[in-house]
Amino acid sequence: MVHEQALTVTEVPPAGWLARPVNVLLAPQLETLSERLARMADLSAREREVVETAARQALGFSAQLKLNRVLLLELHAAGLEGWLDATDSEGRWNQFLDRACTSGFHAHLRERYPPLLDRLATVGRLHAQAVLRLAERFVADRDALSALPGKPRGALKRLRLGEGDAHRGGQTVALLELEEGQVLYKPRCMRVDRALEGLLSRLLAPDDAATRIRVPSVLVRAGYGWAEFVEHRFCEGETELARFYRNLGHWLAVMRLLGGTDLHSENLIAHGPVPVVVDVESLFTPDPPVPPAERGLAVDLAAKAIRGTVLRTGLLPVRSGGPGLGGLDISAAGSLPGQQPRIHVPTIVGGGSDAAHLGMTWVERPPSRNHPSPEPVLARHWDQVVGGFRELTSRMKSLDADGELRPLLEPFMGAVVRRILRPTQTYSELLRMLWHPASLHDAPKAREKAHDVMRRNAEVSPGAPSSTPVIEEELSDLCVGDIPVFTLPVTRSVIDATVEAWRSVDESLEEMTIQSTLISAYLNEKALPPRVPAPVTSARKERLDARRRAQLSTLVRRVRDAAVRGPDGTVTWISPVLAEYGWAVRPLSAEHYSGQGGVAVVLAQYLREVHHGRADAVEGLPALLEGTLAVLRATEDRVPVKSPGGFSGLASQVWIWSTLHDLGTVPGALDRARERAAVLTPQVLDADGLLEVLGGVAGVIVPLLNLVDQTGESKWLDIAAHAGQRLEDTARSVAGDARWSTSMFPEPIGGFAHGTAGIGWALARLGLSAAGTAADRRRWRSLAERAFDFVDGLYRPDVGNWTDLRRPDATDQLTTWCHGSTGIGLAAADLFARTGLPRYEDLFQRARAAAVREGFGWTHTLCHGDLGLWELMETARRLSSEPLGQERETLDAELISGLEARGPVAGLARDAFSPGLMAGLGGVIHTLLRMHPESRIASPLLLGRARDLDPDAV
Repeated sequence: MVHEQALTVTEVPPAGWLARPVNVLLAPQLETLSERLARMADLSAREREVVETAARQALGFSAQLKLNRVLLLELHAAGLEGWLDATDSEGRWNQFLDRACTSGFHAHLRERYPPLLDRLATVGRLHAQAVLRLAERFVADRDALSALPGKPRGALKRLRLGEGDAHRGGQTVALLELEEGQVLYKPRCMRVDRALEGLLSRLLAPDDAATRIRVPSVLVRAGYGWAEFVEHRFCEGETELARFYRNLGHWLAVMRLLGGTDLHSENLIAHGPVPVVVDVESLFTPDPPVPPAERGLAVDLAAKAIRGTVLRTGLLPVRSGGPGLGGLDISAAGSLPGQQPRIHVPTIVGGGSDAAHLGMTWVERPPSRNHPSPEPVLARHWDQVVGGFRELTSRMKSLDADGELRPLLEPFMGAVVRRILRPTQTYSELLRMLWHPASLHDAPKAREKAHDVMRRNAEVSPGAPSSTPVIEEELSDLCVGDIPVFTLPVTRSVIDATVEAWRSVDESLEEMTIQSTLISAYLNEKALPPRVPAPVTSARKERLDARRRAQLSTLVRRVRDAAVRGPDGTVTWISPVLAEYGWAVRPLSAEHYSGQGGVAVVLAQYLREVHHGRADAVEGLPALLEGTLAVLRATEDRVPVKSPGGFSGLASQVWIWSTLHDLGTVPGALDRARERAAVLTPQVLDADGLLEVLGGVAGVIVPLLNLVDQTGESKWLDIAAHAGQRLEDTARSVAGDARWSTSMFPEPIGGFAHGTAGIGWALARLGLSAAGTAADRRRWRSLAERAFDFVDGLYRPDVGNWTDLRRPDATDQLTTWCHGSTGIGLAAADLFARTGLPRYEDLFQRARAAAVREGFGWTHTLCHGDLGLWELMETARRLSSEPLGQERETLDAELISGLEARGPVAGLARDAFSPGLMAGLGGVIHTLLRMHPESRIASPLLLGRARDLDPDAV
């Protein structure tokens, strides 16, 4: 789905660096504007000055953004050609500014960049006309504005242009500050706003009028209108907060009915308990035709189902993958403070000197007004959002059953709505390209290239225009600084099609999507909310194996029944998955942390245990595994993966197929593991900045060592050695230790999945292998020791656990696999079993003691819950020479009794379905299988093989 990006990434020069030559170039248009304003008798002299000042500022800034590159290039050319001979840098800068204001320089520009001056003149003329049109409309409607809330009236005191992108001849939203109050001018059809407010007043109870969802009051005119200015206000107390999030659920229900999109963070303002949607032009949006993903028909069906959910509204948290915005969440419910990545933008560096140039600068995204509190905590309000959606959807279904819903949409007839066919960010990048000096020097060639970019964009952006005439119109808009806009009148057939689409709503899928995307906001924060323990459950030991089997078969049936099946026999699931820019709801990806590969491994493990009589048969499982593997193979072949890591990257695919080979249930699995390993080239490893075990280069080592054991092929040792070299090259040291600064955590942290403990463990395993030379292996082992020096330095004897440097003062989450003592302890246990070194035994014993103190009662996940603790305690039971903590029977009884009492609690997902191995139901199934004393299936927590888990091998 396509949403308009709220943030346009462009150069942000310091005000005034190149203002003087730009203003000279704009002088004819600005003079015309001034002359025409002077003839507007209904504006006072002071009001004309306000309008003219605003126009000069807005047009000047816009023109600077377009001319920066050209003028800075000409600055350096002038220096090389000897035009600048002042004795100091500042003097040469001023010489250039003087020269850039001359007619000779303008002639030079016309010769070197033929379309530049004509384009600039057109931009100036269009912007000036748009400002004059605004002024004329203000004069005509001045007296009527006081009908809006706040009663804006009186003289114009201030005008702020450019409150959004320029469309259709330089027209933009503008904010007018009058003597009393403020009002927004919108140069588009406002009938849709009026119709929506009427619908809301009919759908929601009259006694909720003060706190229900709404849009700003509007004054509708032909082709434009005026809107109430809504002030941002934080909620006062928990009652208002709860109402705000219930109201978000109401908005999801309404926008799901109306086919609404583009509810990004700048289109919603929190006014106490009322989330006010301030721009509702993108309604009645159909599902665009999407070409097959060629990953199996199950994936196409799943993707279509997701596109039709509330996810398309743009209100729910989602990470952008667009150019320049990777990882940014612009949603109205998301955009959480502290989560947003900084954005890399070009900026004038060294302004005021002849060394001035454009450099890339990291900037923070400006704060938005969509949140009801300074530090919003979505985790406390998921239920209100889902409840609000369920509540209003139920009311609308009741109205529909009585034939009363469809008539409520009649007022939308004839309104004009917007179709966002390409992301605004794509247009912004193309606009920058078309105004680049090279493009202006050879405009026909640049236009041809831009046309090709847009044609190829249409191949991957469903619904984007691909015909030559439409693309040419888009390019013409961009060449004069406008963002293209597409509109459509609302007809009876448009309304009928939208209502029919709404009637097909799968409420359970919608609610899962809401839950999962809200959860993803916190998963993407890289730090989990505080854990709340479950009520204590008595551990019953009777009939443990029968109860284990019953839980297993129930959970496997649940996974089976939740599958999306294609007519071609392919199978996938819809779930939160760990994607390149964070967690997102989509058909499963290939990796094993949260993806298709992990589910395939769990299904194969279950079938193996059924074969050996340690689990009960479940109907349809062989076909389910076959369809799952078909999608896994196609996804690996067709979806590029940049990260090399062992849990969410390319090496995870190697581990998946190696594990399937060991299970003996998938013919050809070892050959497939070789194929996936071949993708791990030195170039892939050298490009990695994550470095960690989960997604980075450290995660490559153990899966490749496993492959060497399976195949006897030494070539995989060379790639593992290259991974070790990459880790050597990127290590940092403080007082002799070793630590790593990664692209996710620039300040080194100590945990297993994302930090130094995991990297140190991988290096130690490499140093114990046959990779490299004897000297290489000594270096790797030494570097691993130094890494564990850093980890040791984080241990806090007062709490008996390790500091999590993401939140140094926190005392929860300290026993997780990903960031806490479980991961550290498992790594130490593995290295102690392989080396016998006392330091690893000591590290392991401290982690075991932390696990005993923690106990069960959190979530049923391998990554950050009870299952990881179970694995550590089971490892302790096998390795320890002295008893500490519970016996195996007690461990199993606690876990099984907790599952029976609470059901599987899959991490933060709560009621959201997740079949994943590390953070979902797949991990529960896996651990229940592992509980059987004769089971030898491989644990994913250390990327092991089945023989690694044999007590006799430890």
